[in-house]
Amino acid sequence: MVKFVVRRLVQAIFVIIAASLLVFLGLFALGDPFASSGEKVVPPDVQAALRAKYGMDQSLPMQYLTYLGNIFTGDLGIDFRQRREVSEMLTAVLPNTLRLALAAILIDVIIGVLAGIIAAVWRYSFWDVFVTILTTLAIGIPTFVIGIFLLANVSGIWIFPVVPRSFTVEVPWYQEVLLPAFTLAIVDAAFIARLMRGSMLEVLRADYIRTARAKGLSERAVIGKHAFRNSIIPVVTYVGISIGVLLGGAIITETIFQYNGVGFLLFNSIRNNNQPVIMAIVVFGVIAYVVLSMIVDILYAFLDPRIRLS
Repeated sequence: MVKFVVRRLVQAIFVIIAASLLVFLGLFALGDPFASSGEKVVPPDVQAALRAKYGMDQSLPMQYLTYLGNIFTGDLGIDFRQRREVSEMLTAVLPNTLRLALAAILIDVIIGVLAGIIAAVWRYSFWDVFVTILTTLAIGIPTFVIGIFLLANVSGIWIFPVVPRSFTVEVPWYQEVLLPAFTLAIVDAAFIARLMRGSMLEVLRADYIRTARAKGLSERAVIGKHAFRNSIIPVVTYVGISIGVLLGGAIITETIFQYNGVGFLLFNSIRNNNQPVIMAIVVFGVIAYVVLSMIVDILYAFLDPRIRLS
């Protein structure tokens, strides 16, 4: 088990370094944030001073090694526009994205797991066909279409706040997070329902389920106590990875609802060509995804020793 954990840890570090290198080359080697463009005219001496101030006058390998070293110390650089610490900007919006991610996961797990169990237990019934049709439609609809639909038809109704709203209007976080959470949850709930249905059907055909029924256990006990526990494992894996993806920022959903999270910050940074912020958010997203994937792999290996040999 220790060898497996060490191997996964080394792989995670390698992926993070490789991803950060690719993002760094794409942002800093192929573009100059201080160059003149369009109506923006920057004198050459000012460009040189800015490059020197932000360490961009060094060779590209030295710039990357410096940035990589700073990452491990928590130094993500300085924002080009507001001259603020990037880590401070990321810390300010991260709790909002974390709340959004957890709310979306909670909604899609409840809906997806219940729908998958119903479809599997009453296989080929009306409810199975109904769940299959709904999940197929949900998977095929892009997230931004769902978001725009909810924004146009649900915003301002009942407990859902109006979007967009004035800066002087404040709403509780649990109301602000509802519409973007439902937008993200609809597609994920469909995936979880399909995943849960397939896993549950496979478990229900297992010998130990037939043995449990032969012992006279009620159908509720068979489903809830025996089938559910083993069927939920693939869903846990998917949920772990989904949290890692959402922590990197749901840029489309957060932008549609003007939700002040990591994704909305990334959108504004891309629009303003704010390279240190873009770099920090992308690297943070990669780290969150890789770390949570590694944790899921380790949990799987703990539950199933055969995986340790793979």
